[in-house]
Amino acid sequence: MQKILVIDDMKENILILSGLLKEQASIIFATDGEEGLEKASSQKPDLILLDISMPGIDGFEVLDRLKSNPQTTEIPVIFVTGIPDTDTEERGLNQGAVDYVTKPFAPAVVKARVRIQLQLRRLTQDLRGANLELTKMAMTDSLTGLYNRRHFIQAASNELKSFQRGENPAGMMMLDIDNFKTINDTYGHDTGDQVLVHTTSTCKTLLRKNDVFGRWGGEEFTVLFPATPLEESGRVAQRICSLLATTPLDTGSHIIKFTASFGVTQLRKEDINCEQALKRADVALYEAKESGRNRVVVME
Repeated sequence: MQKILVIDDMKENILILSGLLKEQASIIFATDGEEGLEKASSQKPDLILLDISMPGIDGFEVLDRLKSNPQTTEIPVIFVTGIPDTDTEERGLNQGAVDYVTKPFAPAVVKARVRIQLQLRRLTQDLRGANLELTKMAMTDSLTGLYNRRHFIQAASNELKSFQRGENPAGMMMLDIDNFKTINDTYGHDTGDQVLVHTTSTCKTLLRKNDVFGRWGGEEFTVLFPATPLEESGRVAQRICSLLATTPLDTGSHIIKFTASFGVTQLRKEDINCEQALKRADVALYEAKESGRNRVVVME
């Protein structure tokens, strides 16, 4: 159920509005501006009914402070007042109020205006949620939930710019599951997908929250280690390599043991773009494959 915050110093007005609107939303209230601001921030209502004339800080100042606070700036506010002049109404609307109702209340009008704002609030939140989901889909790999190639390159490009401004070094790692085609051919592509998901979850146990973990494509994965020296990046890669080799996948019908090979490098100040570092990591990965697989090769 949606939530309405009524801010009014007159308790009889709060009781009237609560009675009118209780079927549309859950009602909370505050009897002065400071309390209203605190409850708006902590309770995150879907709509605020705000009286203009209150002791202490009036409704105009409350509205200003609501709009200047990132936590409350998007909450719609309807001014409620006994001042029926157009100048006051215009001032409130110009400051960001979405509507204006006067006392004494006309029940049908109050209900209708509140219903409209609650509907708009629902639609806005649904749209925001849909946009977030679309953004997530555009950034992530559908199977593993990791960042996709495009987003990984963007994150690595940003890290390269930071490094070139003189900030901390960054490591780059590529890993490739060994003999993945054989796994697919032997057990089927559904099991191959399970191996990819298992690799993802195993790696995550050893990665930090700020490490950027992506699926490069197929059975290849990439990791960007922000603010990490090359030696430490190599050590993390070695721990992941060992863990994958000793943590088989139990599919319920098969126990599948597999390994991965790793190439590790670091960003360089002379890199024109992050793809140059990725290419070095790929060369190191190729060397790991050629020298026997299930190992880490580090290249400066």
